Formats: sequence, C-alpha cells, structure tokens
Amino acid sequence: MRQETIKYLGIIIDKRLNFNAQIDYKTGKGIKLIHALSKSAKVNWGLRHDVLRMIYFGAILPILSYGTPVWVDSLQRKSNAPKLRRIERLTNIKIAKAYRTSHEALCVLTGIARYKRTGNHGKAVSHHPREKPRWLV
Repeated sequence: MRQETIKYLGIIIDKRLNFNAQIDYKTGKGIKLIHALSKSAKVNWGLRHDVLRMIYFGAILPILSYGTPVWVDSLQRKSNAPKLRRIERLTNIKIAKAYRTSHEALCVLTGIARYKRTGNHGKAVSHHPREKPRWLV
C-alpha cells in the first residue's frame, strides 16, 4: 500500500506536491485554536482586543505561517486560498468581538492585514519571524 502523504519537518508533502494536505492540516489546527480562544473572548466579556491580537500574532500566526516558503505557491489555487481566508475571518471576528460583518471591515477594525493571493510573482518568500508573512500583506 502506498502512502499518499509524508510529514517531513512539520510540513505535509503529498505525491503531487500541491500541498493541499498541508493547508488542510494548518486550517484545521488554526480553527481548533480559534475555538479555544473564543471560550475566553466573548462579545460582552473576556480578554481585551489588544490581548487577543497578541495571542493571534504570538500563537496562531506562527503556526499558520510555519514553512510558508515551501507551500506558499499552492495558495494560487482557488481551492486553497479560501481556507486560509476563513481562518483570518474567524480570528478577526473574535478579536473585533463582532457577530457578523464584512471581511474588509473586520480587517480595518482589528488592524490585521487582509490575505492577498498575489505577491512576488508567485515565488515563495521567506520572512523575518517578527514580520507578517507575505500572504498577509
């Protein structure tokens, strides 16, 4: 029986090198973290906005952006980009303590840059650990 994927240094590589399994893994992990965060960040009580932003940039974003230079090109696929955008939207809703609003408005309210599919002509870009990854420009 052949394996469809292999995990090497925390990055899931599939046989077609399209990194769909990696993005699915990252989004699943991100959603679990956001739901755990939402237990302490309700609309009327809980952690303040600045603390939630700190948790996002210190815990969720590093997990999502680990190994980005390897799999960033797979975000050019229409099926993969919305998965990370969903994580960003859920996080912004929790930080803004909103019920429902547009994604653009959430980005303005929280000060977190919106996900952008284009960048550096499709080339993988490494980033400094304290900078936002290029896919969050």
